[in-house]
Amino acid sequence: MTRWEAVRLVAALGAVEMCLVRDDPVAGPLLAQARRAAAGTAVAPLLDEAAAISRATSGDGDAGARAARKVVQALVRAATQAAQAVALAAP
Repeated sequence: MTRWEAVRLVAALGAVEMCLVRDDPVAGPLLAQARRAAAGTAVAPLLDEAAAISRATSGDGDAGARAARKVVQALVRAATQAAQAVALAAP
């Protein structure tokens, strides 16, 4: 992953996290897009797990769904930090 690809991924993941905070239904498609952009990188496993949890939960707002959304948000934040590390380390 080049520095610019990592920077783009960081921006995309920021948008995903904001949608998760707002409980916006577009978070799932944005997460899928970021996941495709991260394919084959060290960030991919975090986003794969976040996407799997996101798909497995309903969006009805019960306590379990809210907790799952927080876990997805934490995974996205960890992926963002990993992408930032790549961006800073890339030549």
